[in-house]
This record gives sequence, structure tokens and C-alpha cells, in this order.
Amino acid sequence: MEEFFATNSQQQILNRIFSLNLGLLCILNIDGWFETVNNSWEKTFGYSAEELSNTNIIDYAHPDDRDATAFVFSELLHANHRLTFSNRFRSKDGTYRYIDWEFNRHDNYAYVAGTDITHTKLSVAGLKAVKKHLENNHSHCSDKNLCPTRQKILVVDDSPLNTKIMENALIEDYEVLISHNGKEALSICNSNDPPDLILLDVIMPEIDGYEICRRLNRSEKTKDIPVIFLTSLTESKDIEFGLTLGAIDYITKPFSVPIIKAKIKNHLALKYYQDTLKINTDVDQLTQIANRRRFDDTMTKEIKKAKRTGTILSVLLLDIDHFKFYNDTYGHLEGDACLKKVATTLATTLKRPRDLAARWGGEEFTCLLPNTNTEGAQNVAEALLKAIQNLSIPHESSPVNDVVTVSIGVISSNPIDENSFENLLKHADEALYQAKETGRNRIVAWHEKIEAIEPYL
Repeated sequence: MEEFFATNSQQQILNRIFSLNLGLLCILNIDGWFETVNNSWEKTFGYSAEELSNTNIIDYAHPDDRDATAFVFSELLHANHRLTFSNRFRSKDGTYRYIDWEFNRHDNYAYVAGTDITHTKLSVAGLKAVKKHLENNHSHCSDKNLCPTRQKILVVDDSPLNTKIMENALIEDYEVLISHNGKEALSICNSNDPPDLILLDVIMPEIDGYEICRRLNRSEKTKDIPVIFLTSLTESKDIEFGLTLGAIDYITKPFSVPIIKAKIKNHLALKYYQDTLKINTDVDQLTQIANRRRFDDTMTKEIKKAKRTGTILSVLLLDIDHFKFYNDTYGHLEGDACLKKVATTLATTLKRPRDLAARWGGEEFTCLLPNTNTEGAQNVAEALLKAIQNLSIPHESSPVNDVVTVSIGVISSNPIDENSFENLLKHADEALYQAKETGRNRIVAWHEKIEAIEPYL
């Protein structure tokens, strides 16, 4: 700890602050690695200081927030001594909490205070759900606080005069956010509460509007935020170029406030309609863990990362043994309850933030284990096999055991052979098939040839 402080008295003061403060306090190095945390981390997330030591805060971010969190450390923190940021942080039990962070950089360290805003977020989500229910049933709500309708607009312009004009023109109808530079604008857009529409100046220092629009459209998280360019460039080629980057409209300066307000109203109405049609396509509705779509998307990203870094990626494919017999004996409602228990056990047994458990289909599940070699994957498979059997879910019609068991196929990529990534799922399925053919309630790992591991007894 002495390297963080100039004197012992300063160290003693900070130690006392850490011990007394009820909020989340920590010290990170400038790349996001934990150096020390206070006791509130274990109370809030379940991790002890020892468990967080030598881990990176980026790895605990929700997959949808990870790129934005990484951007804080790769770009923003190096250029700013103080900044605020929000993301979802993974707890030890696998759930996520919404956190507002305040970063204060000193030399190569960040002194960080966090505030848990999960209840606030859930309350807002609940209000939105109430509003949607009322709208779907053609009900009218007289309480504007219960039925919030103000959409959020981000105005990005390096001219304080321009941003003030836009703020004054829009504040009566919308929530208005102001940014005077590209980095700050990208941070706002990648937060957990992004704007519904962006008014974006083209000519700005450091990062111009074209580059901001290009980056927004490259990100899965921000590509659907409508962008309207505000610029003094009036040549048709400039307008065409902006539209080809993904902007939905182009307004030239000096601008007419009534025209801007009319265009904003039309574009936000369209976005609201599109948003109401969206459903959560990443979560399996029965088991509430990741579904096949989420697994496929995450696996694509992890394959790219593993190829780039030369690391090993492992996949587990699991099947509940004789699940048809289970349904025939206990009924489909009990079968659904069994699937939920198995899914929850998979998700909570996986310890690392980037590990992913997903429902593959029917009674099959899969686990994605980044940066994990064959030995590590087998250890995880053994832990899962044991945890599921220890649920002691009765299965009297199973020829294998009197409780529910699983068979598991294991495969790890060869970082030297890029083709191995393309065959991960195929080989995992072959290994699972072999596990079922050789007696079930066991693990089979696929190498260059299939090698069976002794079944768990």
C-alpha cells in the first residue's frame, strides 16, 4: 500500500476512510487492475478483497457494457483526471448490479468511489413497464411521474453558444445532455442510460463528427441510436458522405429551431415505435440464463479475441441424462422445474465473469470458457457434474442413477490452428455423443482423438 501514498500519515488516513466508509471504495491501476478495496465490496458483490486482488474491473462488467468499460481505461482515464461512469458489475452469485462510478486519477492509479443504483434502475424499469401496460390497454395515465414520456437528446458541439441555443430550444420537451468533445460523447452513448437521439456537429477537435458516427455504427450497443448531423458544410457530397456513415438526417447551419424540433419529433416517434417492438432476445425465457442466440454472439466475439491474443477457448456441451424418462415419470411442469434448477446451478458454479452458461435447446446446455485450456475445462466440467448430481433431484426412472445426472462433452481450441475454432461445436457434440454412448453420467474430452475421463461416482 505504501506506493500509493507519500507519507505514512496519508496512508493511515486513507486506511481509516476505507474502513469507515459504507460506499464502494477501491484503488485501481490505470489499466483497471484492482490494488485494494474496502469491505463494502464483499457486502455488495460477495467478493473478498483477496478474490478481487490481481483481477481487472473490466472482466466483471456485463458483456454489453464491457467495451464501454474498457474504453474508459484505454482512452478516457489517460486523458482525464476525473470522470464519472456507469455500468453493470457482476456479483459472485452471477447477478448484475447497476453502479455509478467516480474516478479520480493520480499518477498511474485511479481512486474510485462507487454507488449502487440498482434499486433506482429497477424502479425506473418498473415504471416503464407500467406505462407500456397502460398504453397496450388503451388506458390513460394522469400522473406524469408514473408515465414518464421525456426522451433524451444528446447535443454534441464544441461551441458553448450552439449547445446553449439547442438546450434552450429543446429542454421544455426533452431531457437534454450536452457534450463539447467526441470522447465524452462516446462515453455517454456507451453508458447504461444512452440518449434516444444525437444532434452531432461535424467539425470538432480531436474526434470529428464523422468519426464519432462511424464508431457508433460499429458498436452493436450504439448502432441503433439515431444521429442527426448539424454542420455548416452544405455541399451535396458532404451531406451524402454523412448519410452513408449511418446518419438519419442532415441539418445545415445556421439552423431553424422549428425545423429541428419537427425533425426530432418525427425521428423520435419512429424510434419509440421501433423500441416498443423489441423484445429481450438474449435470455432463455424458461431458465433465465443466456439463450442460443446470446451464446452464438458471445462465442463469435471470444473466438476473435482468442485468435488475436493466441489464447485457448474451451466449450462444454451438456445433456441431462434420460430427460424424456424424467418428463414421462414426473410430468412436464416438474421437467421445467428441473431445467431451471440445472440452469441456475450451471450459472452459479461458473466463477469467472467472462464464463457463460447458456441453454442450447431442450435439455441441452453449453458453457463457454475463454482463456481456459483442456485441463481447466475438465476441472470445470467435473465441478458441474458434481454440483448437478448434488442437487439430488429424484429420477427414479433413470437407468444411470436415482437422481438427475448429466453427460458432458469437452473441447479446447488449438491457438496454433485457426481451423480448430471453426470445429469447436462439432467436436463438443461428438464428445457428448461419446459420453452418452459409453454409459452417461460422465465427461468425455475431445483431443485429436476422443479420450474418455472416468465417470464421476
